Amino acid sequence: MKWARNKNIKKFLILGFVFGLIASGLVTHNVLAVDAEEITVTYPYYGFVEDPENPWTSVYDALDETGEIQYSDAFFDDLSPGDHPKLRAVSYALALAGYENQADGYPSDDGEINPKLYGMLDQMDFSDYQSWDITSEEDGHSMGTTIGHKTLANGQELIVVAPRNYNYMTEWLSNFNVGTSGDHVGFSESANLMVERLNDYLANREIPDNYKIWVVGYSRGGAVVDLFAKNINMNIDNYKMSSDDFYVYTFGAPKASMVETNYSNIHDVKDGNDLLLGYVFPEEWGFYNTGAYEEIHPADIEITTAAVDISDLADSSKAMNLLASNVGMTKEIGTMNGRDFMDSWFQFVIENGLTREYFDSTVKSPLSALMKAYQLRTLDKQGEFTDFLKSTDKGLAGMVAGNAFADLTSGAYEGSTIEELLSNYPPYQDLVKILKGTAVEADIDDFISYLIVYIGEYSDYEEAFGDSLAVTEEEFDIIKENIPKLIKALAPIIVADAKYTQANYGDTYSLFYTYTLASNAENLVVGHIPESIMPILKSLIPNEDDDDDDEEESEEEAAPNIPDTGYMTMTETQEKGSSATYMPVIVVGAVVVVIAVSCYAIKKTRLKR
Repeated sequence: MKWARNKNIKKFLILGFVFGLIASGLVTHNVLAVDAEEITVTYPYYGFVEDPENPWTSVYDALDETGEIQYSDAFFDDLSPGDHPKLRAVSYALALAGYENQADGYPSDDGEINPKLYGMLDQMDFSDYQSWDITSEEDGHSMGTTIGHKTLANGQELIVVAPRNYNYMTEWLSNFNVGTSGDHVGFSESANLMVERLNDYLANREIPDNYKIWVVGYSRGGAVVDLFAKNINMNIDNYKMSSDDFYVYTFGAPKASMVETNYSNIHDVKDGNDLLLGYVFPEEWGFYNTGAYEEIHPADIEITTAAVDISDLADSSKAMNLLASNVGMTKEIGTMNGRDFMDSWFQFVIENGLTREYFDSTVKSPLSALMKAYQLRTLDKQGEFTDFLKSTDKGLAGMVAGNAFADLTSGAYEGSTIEELLSNYPPYQDLVKILKGTAVEADIDDFISYLIVYIGEYSDYEEAFGDSLAVTEEEFDIIKENIPKLIKALAPIIVADAKYTQANYGDTYSLFYTYTLASNAENLVVGHIPESIMPILKSLIPNEDDDDDDEEESEEEAAPNIPDTGYMTMTETQEKGSSATYMPVIVVGAVVVVIAVSCYAIKKTRLKR
């Protein structure tokens, strides 16, 4: 009898001990899922802004610069819909890491694929990477992509999908492949590639059901990710996951979808001052973003409106005086809210023929050819290409001007003075008509025919500039063929702008929209430069270190309520040690074991009696 009782007590003790271990394990699982420690990770990026209030003048380009940001698996405890400032910030850091910051374009060593992106993923304990098209130079439809995964504390798998987000080389040309109907063709083709790659990755791995997916994208990469995520959401039943476990963050993504879906698990993050974004591929062309719009900074840009002063242009004598004195003809005519201007500008160009169909049929080809020549250059040589186009000393602008003046004084036109010659000079007459808004197609064709002659031949540039010539003969041929085509394609809008300006600002002005857009180009896209976005995202992370004592601070002693947007700013890493993390586990396990031991001791005492 005693043996039986002792045996039962021993069983109770063993069961209690086992229960304690199980309970400890369950609590451990929950604690790790909720209180996973935040770690500081470094991310590489193109540069940074020393003064967020004046980003264009303080951008510091440095391919090897790094920043710091906080990461934790606990960021994925909450469902994807909602506001997640910390996850949003580290998502952008991951997008920056996918920049392919190689000074000479794509990495030439296939054995060292995207080391900066891999380095950041390593810090967050991802592994089993697979990359596609990292070294691709295909035109348009390609999309460099890397996928990896990790196991979270609760046993779920987290799959990360990171596309290329900068230095696209000729992949960038897909931006212009708009198409005439449906989703943006170039972005859609790239998104379909990403879907195929995710499906391939999942099919070749034993990843348990109920996984999570984290995908990020910036600019063109963001537009592609937008369509990729729309595809996954539309076919979510084919994936062994919940739509709430699909975490998608795009930054500065142009519109690309023909359907406005507003999926709450797609976070389309934008700076309100990225004013060109809403008009690159606009709703008037049938395009939308696919997710929930998250504006991280309100639009507050005031721009200076400008136009060309043509009051003296029609008088050849006065025009020569202007040219001789090198006096600028651009005049500031007021200020305007940037978004109001862009709304007005795009309505204007739509009304005057810049439809999706016209862009696809007429503008795309010459623009793509010129951009391909530019994009095929290494990063450090791209500036030379644009400098050649506008240089008056060693470039196209100088050669055209010189050849035009030689033609003017060649004796082919009547007049004994430069002023008299100019009044009989056909290109000048055509230019006056264009700027006054009276030019017809024949006038434009005549002007372009002279331009082609004045561009000259490659041998002229070799002779004039020698070793300092910045373009190859192949690049020159592309320039000579396509610049006139592009001018021809855009000329109707230029003439319409001249008419509009004459009607609204008087006959002494011309090209209100053209010159305002050109003179404010940097301000209109200031919210898109990658260096300016991260400081804003970091400033939006709540300060979790405030405690009740802060409420007792005097108004003079309290820290000013100004977002900290300085470079390298980050939230503090949690300093809880492992003992703090596991304390509830130890307590619960100990209580269960103590109860079991106490019961055994009591029973044993009673038996002895």
